[in-house]
Parts: sequence; structure tokens; C-alpha cells
Amino acid sequence: MNARIPILCLFLLINLFNTYDVSAQERTSTDSIVLRYADTTASPSGYFLVKFDVFPGDALLQQHGLTRSLSPQHHILQQAQFDSVEAKHVVKIYPANHNWKCSDALVRDVSTLQLQDSLLVQVSFNNTVNTLRYCRPLSAASSYPVVIAAVKMRDWALFTAQHNVRFVDRLRTARTEVAIFNALPSVDYINALHQQYPTLQGDKHTVGLKEEWFDTTDIDLLGKAVPSPLAANTVNPHATMMATLIAGFGNTGPSGKGVAVKAKLSSSDYQRLLPDENNYFKNAGITVQNHSYGTSLENYYGAEAVAYDQQIYTLDTLLHIFSSGNIGNTAPTDGTYRGLAGYANLSGTFKQAKNVLVVGGIDTGYNVPLLSSKGPAFDGRIYPQLVAYGQAGTSDAAATTTGITTLVQEAFQQEYSVTPAAAMVKAILVNSADDINTPGPDYSSGYGLLNAIAAVRTIKDKRLFSGEVTTGNTAVIPVNVPSNTARLKITLSWNDPAATENVSKALLNDLDLSVTDNVGNSYLPWLLSTFPAADSLTAPARRGRDSLNNLEQVSIELPAVGTVNIRVHARQLSSGTIQRFHIAWQAIPLSSFEWQYPAAGEQLSAGDNIAVRWRTPHTGNGTLSFSADSGLTWIPIAADIPLAGANSRWNIPGIFSKGLLRMSTADTSWTSNYFNISAPIAINVGYNCPDTLQINWKGVDHASAYEIYTLKGQVLSPVTTTTDTILLISKAQLSSPYISVVPVHKDGWAGLQGPTYNYEQQGVYCFFRQVLADVLADNSVDITVVLNAGYKVKKIYWERLQGSDFITLSSLDIIPDGQDNMALYKDHPGHSGIFYYRVRLELTDGRSIYSDVQSVQILINQDFHLFPVPASQQLTLLSSRLGDFQIRFTDMNGRTVFTRPLTQMRETYSLKGMAAGVYICVIYEGKQKIFTKRFVKITD
Repeated sequence: MNARIPILCLFLLINLFNTYDVSAQERTSTDSIVLRYADTTASPSGYFLVKFDVFPGDALLQQHGLTRSLSPQHHILQQAQFDSVEAKHVVKIYPANHNWKCSDALVRDVSTLQLQDSLLVQVSFNNTVNTLRYCRPLSAASSYPVVIAAVKMRDWALFTAQHNVRFVDRLRTARTEVAIFNALPSVDYINALHQQYPTLQGDKHTVGLKEEWFDTTDIDLLGKAVPSPLAANTVNPHATMMATLIAGFGNTGPSGKGVAVKAKLSSSDYQRLLPDENNYFKNAGITVQNHSYGTSLENYYGAEAVAYDQQIYTLDTLLHIFSSGNIGNTAPTDGTYRGLAGYANLSGTFKQAKNVLVVGGIDTGYNVPLLSSKGPAFDGRIYPQLVAYGQAGTSDAAATTTGITTLVQEAFQQEYSVTPAAAMVKAILVNSADDINTPGPDYSSGYGLLNAIAAVRTIKDKRLFSGEVTTGNTAVIPVNVPSNTARLKITLSWNDPAATENVSKALLNDLDLSVTDNVGNSYLPWLLSTFPAADSLTAPARRGRDSLNNLEQVSIELPAVGTVNIRVHARQLSSGTIQRFHIAWQAIPLSSFEWQYPAAGEQLSAGDNIAVRWRTPHTGNGTLSFSADSGLTWIPIAADIPLAGANSRWNIPGIFSKGLLRMSTADTSWTSNYFNISAPIAINVGYNCPDTLQINWKGVDHASAYEIYTLKGQVLSPVTTTTDTILLISKAQLSSPYISVVPVHKDGWAGLQGPTYNYEQQGVYCFFRQVLADVLADNSVDITVVLNAGYKVKKIYWERLQGSDFITLSSLDIIPDGQDNMALYKDHPGHSGIFYYRVRLELTDGRSIYSDVQSVQILINQDFHLFPVPASQQLTLLSSRLGDFQIRFTDMNGRTVFTRPLTQMRETYSLKGMAAGVYICVIYEGKQKIFTKRFVKITD
């Protein structure tokens, strides 16, 4: 047999003799999954590959020892004895090989290789790396039983058959989830949080950022970087955007302001997909790390998922936040949800971990974008758990969530003087999220839209509980439900021990949440169908016992007043005898209406189109109105707005004023707090001299003054105030080249910070914007001068070099406060040559400012002009055109002393080394002599 027959073909040939038919009369063609996972050797794994005609259901699969699902119809089972009813749906049973220990993507790669090939793989192992056989270990992780190894394909079956091999995967590379920087903090209620809790800024917190290095010179990130031994060597704009969303100072303007503005950032390279070492987090004091990257669609519980679950379970207070991915329109190629486009498409096995927080994206209309990756997880868990604003990708959604998490941890520390457990933070964030789409969770938006201010209020109101349960026991937590409560919501969360790679279900310690009210009603948590069909995965949530998730939530509409008992029952603890858990709850008042955006004191940009946001349990429709005169008059914005929609678009008027919003229904109305409207001021640089800077801007109606800010240290600080729209300032007053202007209303309040400019990068210099000398067709010269500003300029002089001195050709008086900053003088030299011009400005204080020298060449009625004659050190040749020209210098004896091609319209030739005397310059076009001139070389 040819040694190059692929392994795939060997599978096919031998498989024909090893297939067990359920019915002798039934023959089906061998499919690709059978080719890859059915045994073709004399040493099967002891497991069975069973093909069903339809998905048989979780109960039957678990009953027969489900080890792994390869598709809705193909499953690896530990035993394959079926009763007569079950057997009706069994198509075939095969002895399984050991490829079920491998990721499906790796098995696909292996099936294309030849026997003489080798492959690098990532191996999860038992015992020690030294006991691995049939491979060559290359590099091992220090904290996890994972090694990169080289395997020969002829040894593949023996290698995977080892008991010491738990799971084998491809080597994968991280890549950023595409993001277009477009921060919109109002969607996640960050603005309201900043307004109501201004002391929460992330001070003394260090946030981990796992990807490439961010730009530490960006003025929004100055001083943010904490030295890190794990930082990447390359700077990536994506990392800079993520860092800005998390902790930007806002020096460049409002869009550059992050969530936790005083937080520090520690960078680690994402080329290591496994978690960073525990000591890295301990030494840096990091309790949250952002992961805005992915690999490919990986629908299994792999080595990284195990490692992240293990790390969080060990460190307990460390929370890893992942973007769900930007492949939401794709379909898994393996697993229970194989072939279902738009579902189960998280981008990376690390996002299949139980103890992490996975965040999807949402747009301004509360819609989950098509490309935002969706759940369920490989085993049916509800993923993503939350959504946050991510118009162009889930990277920014994750980064925003990381910033909010930092403030939630800070708020918890303020109240309880300890760092919260990661599971507690998850309970807080999930419970305070706003339910969107259908009632209850779903596989697109998880448990809802992140609500920053509601999360912090949960902590401030101490609506939290932590406890422990042992196997078979129940913890009971009484909670009072006030009157007029529209909705009671309770969330249970716990850090679950890590399972082993490639399991069919990740949950080990199974806790059950239930709530009983004081009239005897009992409520179970929300569940979603896990059946692999589109109509099942989009079905509304229902109540039931949850045996998959380590996040469970109960919500009750119009709950009974009085005490409810929250029950946490430890149904099964597969690891350990005690499980710690965390609970958060909230009671939303029946008559509540809260303006979320704009918040009190919010700075709105005049002319923008924004989404006004509110939060209320009220239904029906209302009319949204605006007032710029403290409520004396109201201007309708929109009518018949569904209150349950929670937002409406508004074109902000182009005014400089305080404002109010009002929502009105037939029987009541709700008025917002005051907010500010102003236009950001754009700065023009008038001139930029070594010691003085002049800037100007367009005046703002109703502004009584303007505050000038410059960058001092790491943040913008006020440097001066003026009532004019032109500012002349000494550079000695400025600590940096960055400036911004804020208008001050006549009533004394400051408006919106304008964009920050680096005046050194505006292309404007001291007085002169441009000086040009142009030769016209009549051999006249136009000398044009454009000033940056005529401020303090008395007179303009045009000058030409004559001999060794500049002489004045003409002058022009400047009209004070004139708007025309351009002037022109026409010169008529009258002969051929190179002419040098400059412009001199006479200032009002008597000083003179000179422009750079401009040169032009003129040839009148001739093609070539050679000068100066006589010459001592060099000659210059001017040409009116270019062609196949050759220049040659000869002495009076006819000897050639110099020759070269003529390639430029102005050429300068050194005469160094030539003896004094008379020479002839000749120019040839091809072989024809077209120019001759005698010149004298004098002594140097």
C-alpha cells in the first residue's frame, strides 16, 4: 500500500469491517463524523460512537453515560445497550477511537495529514509531563497540567490512547474582537453613576488588560500603566481603545473619559491563552481582568476553560470578563448545536468557563447586533450572561463592563472594607441588569442590559447575602418585600470547582434556588430550552429546577407584601462538602419612574441626536417634552411613546442653556433634574511663536467668559479665564502644548469641555502661515504672504537679496483688526538667474519678524543659464527643460576635466580641485552640441 494514503482513507477502509449494524436490513453511508471518531484499530477506547436519527434528549444521553456530543445525532457514550423503544432511534453503533479526547478542529486537521507528518498540539495530562509517551514535550505551563508537544502521525492512535492524556487541542492564536471606538456611557447608565456617586472613580484599583500593549503616551492614559513582567512588546490601537474605555482621563474630550478614571492598568500579553499566573494578580493587586479578544468558534470545555475556572475558584475575588465574540451569524461545526447558525458561537473555549463573566453587545435601541456572539454554551448554559453597549463589536462591551466592575468592587470595599468575591460581583451585576427582549433570560442578551447605577445601589442598600451550604442542606434567607412593589428579583451565584476537559456538562456543585412568599407561593428560577433546534432556543424562559448554571435567577411580578424566604439547597456537591454562595436582590417600586439619561447635571452637546433613557415598571404611552426656561413652557419632542420601551430619540437644540425633560401620561407626569446644553468649542491657532501663543474661537451666545485648560501632569487643569474670543498667552503659563476651552454661562455654570488640541500639531507657526514665490509666464515673480493673524503686526515688507544684503522692494500697512491676512507683491527681475526673497513683519512693539527665504529661477529667452562667472568654488546651471543632456567642462587645451548627465533643472557643480584658468562648458543633446559658454575659474 502506498505510504502516502491519508489517515482519512485508512479510517474508511478499516471502518467497513468494524461497524455494528443495529439492523441487518439498514445500510447508511459512512459520514464524516464516523470517519473521524469510529475506531479503525484492534484497540478501541471502550467508548461508543452512537448515531441517532434525531436528537435523543439529555435524559437518555445522561442515562447512557454521555461523554461528548459531536452533533445533535452523534454522541460518545460509555455504554450502548438500548431497550426496544430507545433502539428505534439508533441508526448505528460504532466502537469509538480516542479522538473524542481531542477538539473537533484538531481531529479535522489530523484527518488531512500523512503518516510521515508531525503536528504540534496542546495536551492536558494527568500525573506529570514526564509520563507522557509517543510525543516530544516542548514547553509546559507552570501552574496547569498543560504542555505543548510534537506528535508523529504514525503514533497518533497510541498517543491519544494513553490514560495520561486528558485532552488535546490545536495551537491557537488570540485576535482582538473588532471594535470601532464609539463610547456611549449613557446606555449602561454610567453617566448617572458618575453624577450620583462622584467618589467612585477606581482610585487605588489596578485593572488587568490582557492583550497587546496600549499607548502609554496617549493623553487620556498618562501615568496609567503599572509595570508588568507579562506586557507585550508591541503597541496596538485596539488595546489603547480598551484602556480608554476602562480608565481614560477624558483629557481629549468627553469621548476619552473611561468608567474608572483613577484606576491604573496592568498589561499582559494575550498570546498566552491560559490564565496569567496567580502571583501576577496577587502582586499587582488585580481583582478584575479584561479580555476583549477571541480565537475561533470553540464549542467545548477545553484546557483554558478549566484553567480559568480553577484560578477563579482558587483566588475567589478575581473576576475575568470576556467579550462574547463578533461571529454571531456563524454556526458551530461540532457539538450538540452543530449546524445551527446564530447560536452557540462564542469565540474561544475560555469563554465556556463557568466562573467568568461573558458580555455581549447591544446598540442604542437595545437591539443585540447580528454579529454579537450568542449562546448557549456547549452544555446549554445561559451565555452571554449580560450585554453592554457595543455598537460595532463586543470588545468595547467587555471593556465597559470591566470599568463598571471596578467601581462596583470599589463601592463594595467602601461599605464592607473587603474585596467582594467574583461570584458576588456577578450576582450584583446580573441582578441589577435591565431585562430586555422577552421576559426572563435569553441566549442573545443573557440576563439583560448592564445597569451601572442599579448595581452600585444594590451595594449601598446592602441588598446582599453570602453563605454556605453542605450536601443535602438548605440555607434560608428572609427578605422583606415592601408594599407597592412591581417586581422582586433575586440572583444566586457561586464559584464552581473546575471540571475536567471535554466534559459533557461543566457544573459540579449543583445548588438550587427557590423563593417562597408569605402566602405559600413558591417560585423557581428561569430556565431556557437547551434542545438543539432554533424554535426551542428562541422559546421564552420558563420556570424550573436548574442543573446547568452556577447563576440562577427568580423574578416575581407584583409580589405579596411581607417576608419572602430565599432558599438555597445543595442538591449535589461533586467536589468538596461545603459550597459558598452569594445572593443579590432588588425590589422595584410600582410607581417608580427614574430618568437615567440625561442625568442630573449632565453635559449635553448642542445639536446631537441622543437617546433619552428612563426606567419604570409603568406601561402605556406617554408624551416627551423639553423646557429651556425652568418649566414655564414645554416643547413636545414625541408623543405616544411606549413607556416600556425605556428610550426615545431627541435632537438637542443648538442652544447654551439648562434644560428639563418631562414625560406625561393622562394622569401623571415625571420631570427630570436640570441638565446643561452647550456646544463644544473648536479652537483655531492664530500664531505659535517661541514665547507666545495666540488662539481664537467662535463666540457662544449667553457665554460671559471662557475657561482655558491645559494639561498639567496627567489631567487638564484651568490656566486662565477670558471674556474675549481671542487669547494671547505666554507659553510660560502653559505646562504642555495641549489646550481646551470651556464656555461659562452668564449664570455662572460651565458648559461642555471642547476637544483638546495640541497647538504644536496644527501646522501653524509664528505669524507666517505661508510665504510663496512663484514665477509666472511673463517671468515676473509673485511673492504671496499669508499671516496666521494680523494681531500686533504693523507693516509687511517684501525683500530681495542683492549682493550680500536684502533690499526692500515694497511695503504694506496692516489695518488693525483687519480680516484679510493675505497680501501679494509682484516683482520684475528683468534678467535670468536665481532670485532670493523674504518677507519682514514690523510689529507694533518695534520688533521685526522674518520669514524663511524663498528662491526662484528665471530663464529669459534661453534654455540654459550658467553663473556666476567668474566662479571660485562652484557653478550653478539653470535649465528650462530636461532631456537627453550631457554637460562637459574642457580646458583651453581641449582636455575634458568634468562630464556628467544633466538630470535636474537646477544643478550645482563643485570646482574644487580645478586649476585657475579659462574653461568651456558645453551641453550636448544626444550627439548635438546645443549650448556653449566660456567661464573663468579664479583662485579660491
